[in-house]
Amino acid sequence: MAPGNGIDHCLLLRVGVVAKGSRCLSIIRLLESIKPTRLRLKLVGLAPTTPSTSCLKFAGEAGIQICEDYLELLAMDTIDLIMEMTGETRILMDLVSRKRASLGVLDLQTSMLLFDIAQQYEIVAKKESEISLATSFASAMLEASPDSVMVLDQDYRITKCNNLPLFKGSKGKEPVIGKYCFEVLHGSLGPCNSSDRACPVQDTFKTRRPERSVHEITLENGETRTCHVTSYPLFNQLGEIVQVVEVVRDISEELRTRVESRAKAIQEDMTRVVQEDRLASLGRLVASVCHEINNPISSILTFNKLILAYIRDNTLPPEGLPGFTSYLELSVKEAVRCGDIVKNLLSFARQKSIEPNEIDLVEMVQTILMLTSHQLNMAEVETELDLPDPPFTAWGDYALMQQCLMNLIFNAMESMPHGGQMTITGGFGPENNQVWLTIADTGHGIPSDELTRIFDPFYSTKKDGRGVGLGLSMAYGIIREHHGSVEVRSEPGKGTVFKIILPVEPVKSEHAHPGQAFWAIYAPGESK
Repeated sequence: MAPGNGIDHCLLLRVGVVAKGSRCLSIIRLLESIKPTRLRLKLVGLAPTTPSTSCLKFAGEAGIQICEDYLELLAMDTIDLIMEMTGETRILMDLVSRKRASLGVLDLQTSMLLFDIAQQYEIVAKKESEISLATSFASAMLEASPDSVMVLDQDYRITKCNNLPLFKGSKGKEPVIGKYCFEVLHGSLGPCNSSDRACPVQDTFKTRRPERSVHEITLENGETRTCHVTSYPLFNQLGEIVQVVEVVRDISEELRTRVESRAKAIQEDMTRVVQEDRLASLGRLVASVCHEINNPISSILTFNKLILAYIRDNTLPPEGLPGFTSYLELSVKEAVRCGDIVKNLLSFARQKSIEPNEIDLVEMVQTILMLTSHQLNMAEVETELDLPDPPFTAWGDYALMQQCLMNLIFNAMESMPHGGQMTITGGFGPENNQVWLTIADTGHGIPSDELTRIFDPFYSTKKDGRGVGLGLSMAYGIIREHHGSVEVRSEPGKGTVFKIILPVEPVKSEHAHPGQAFWAIYAPGESK
């Protein structure tokens, strides 16, 4: 038999075939399809009993010697084995009786069995090659993964791992192999089974499915990282879980980016909500301002008509020329009043940048009451002021504090649908570094079970759908951002008192200046 032609552990058989013409082409193609693995069959001679044109052409192109008589195969010293594929006993016996001792002869059934063996060798070799390739691929993926990957046995011991990128080289492969996963990741003595740290590996053994969990992992340098831990089951041929692949991904930066992105989106949304609330307050002031402007304009019109009538009649008022002076002074006074009302309204409506400064609380309260005077009169709400003499100031942003007080005054007015008394008082703190304002009403009050929730966003005590529950929440956030505080006392049927405390001077803090992100200070459920 010939050597293996450079193919390790390959048995080469040079074959001659006796076959009918219709089967010759199929046999040639079958032998050509068998790849050179552990057993290689090479067709070198062919003796067709009934030749066909296609068979002869294919054999000639493949370099196979064509014999007119099957006995010619016996004379070829390049043949190790003759396959009699016609199934005729006469031809088989003739070949066996005439062959040399070193030449083998196989009948049809044995020849087909040899084909099967050669094909099985090819299948086995292919599987071995695929397993080797899969193993190499898995090893390459293990090392190339940016995550920390460990292969665990049923006792949670690490049998294989990569360089554990999470630990930045502080742990290599060698010190980790053979240790428990919970020992490496958490420095603990047993598997993770606490309520706040579920073990995905345990769950995978129970459910036979991939499982996930989020763990806080403390590195050797004391740094704590948030990690996404995922486990994947590995099964044997019997469907049993023999190992688990545990992948640990550091999501600290991703989580921080998501939180910052979400916080930015919330800030943008709340900026829009604050502006919408301001526009809603502005809309409520328009009717009041229109009424307030209408009165002085009517007075100006009346005085000017009176002066024009005296001039046309070429007469003087009963008081003489001093009468004209009095009428004109009254007209000027009313015009100035109109100007003040419009100026205050524009001041409230105008968009301003956040600029902390000294705030004159007396002037601010008086301006708000001027703008809301018509609404207070229509609601039959009497107002009483008891503020200290100027200077009575606080430190913060004028526009935000103006909106805060406006919301509190509107809230007090709406709590008295049938009229009542609103009292605004103020004073200084015990060390004169703080000031306080109280806004008290004689309204329906707030039940004790609702009192702890009135500052929650979107919570409203108004049952008629008139409120969206943002006014008090934003007022609370504004005051907190100004480093102040809010207190509330209420009794159903007797009214409510809101007390705000504000600093007189700037307060050093890590937070941004007032108003920049006041909604980020407060979270629902926080102690009021």
